[in-house]
Amino acid sequence: MRRMPRTTGWTFALVAILGGCGSDPGRADDGAVETLDAVDAEAATEAAVDADAEPDGEPDDGFGPDDVGGPDDVGGPDDAVEPDDVGPDAPDGGGYVPGSLASCWTDAACPRVMAVAHGGAWELTGAPYNSDAALRNAYDLGCDGVKIDVRVTADDVPVIAHSSPIEYFESLDCAGRRIEEMTADEVTRCHRLPSLTERFQRLDDVLDYLRGKMAVQLCVKRSEDIRRTIDEIHALAAEDFAFIELGPGDLASLIPTLVGADTVWYLVNIASDLGEVDTLLDVVRNPRAFLFEFDPGIDVATLTPERLHPAGVRSFTYDSATPLSVAAIQSYFEHGYDVVSTQSAANAVEARRLVHAARGVSPP
Repeated sequence: MRRMPRTTGWTFALVAILGGCGSDPGRADDGAVETLDAVDAEAATEAAVDADAEPDGEPDDGFGPDDVGGPDDVGGPDDAVEPDDVGPDAPDGGGYVPGSLASCWTDAACPRVMAVAHGGAWELTGAPYNSDAALRNAYDLGCDGVKIDVRVTADDVPVIAHSSPIEYFESLDCAGRRIEEMTADEVTRCHRLPSLTERFQRLDDVLDYLRGKMAVQLCVKRSEDIRRTIDEIHALAAEDFAFIELGPGDLASLIPTLVGADTVWYLVNIASDLGEVDTLLDVVRNPRAFLFEFDPGIDVATLTPERLHPAGVRSFTYDSATPLSVAAIQSYFEHGYDVVSTQSAANAVEARRLVHAARGVSPP
């Protein structure tokens, strides 16, 4: 497994939250938020102010050609799939529809691989993690999907939030407050650090934006909020592009008890316990569990084609290394992974293109 680069201060704290799903007790660990004793809040505030002004003095709209990635990143706004790339003459048989789970995502025989932007295509000094700007970046880059975090407020509204209590490196004006003790109106007034304009969002607003653009992985931070999230997916008719990440235990025990859960798609986070594969496929047998997530150090070169694909399941991994090179992401695809989630969104799109070019898959 790759190690995260050594960083300090506010940067280290922000990167520390970007693990997999479920940081609350009773859920799989997500690389757990780390608390720092020494915090330069004044520096963080100055960074937020600086980040909200472009060099020409105009307000930052959260997206621009220079806002995404770094020296190792490739791609840009012209990378998005065009309508002409889809059709019956496409080498993979056609029918690929961006933003639809019915299009390759849930088809284990599909030769396409998928690039997921973890928290969107976010930036330390620009579009914050989980923000609208980060989601726009991911779409403009041509990502297949995004991962966002979901919690439910005191007035029963799903919102996009990673931590509860909110960490200082997520929001200075709401740090220390608990999402489950706030109303949706209170949560959506909180600014996302380092921006002075990007705020926490309601899930319904985000799903409305993502419809027809990208698939969305919903990391529901508390098991007790899964039911409400399922209700929201149905209320917004988002079943074809929104899927929920959960652990094997919730899939086996909780999901069968929830009304409407049998028509929502699930990513099951197996981590490194390969014994769960047999349990899920042979005992639990939930046909809506279409993706199994494995830790990045797990070799699925034979597991994917010999065990998962015949069962109608595709393989997924999230590598938290930043930056993650094109070659590293391409290697995941070439060694059996169907979907790779990363914080290096532009590199993931380029790696996907290289793999599709080699496989003769269109659109790239």
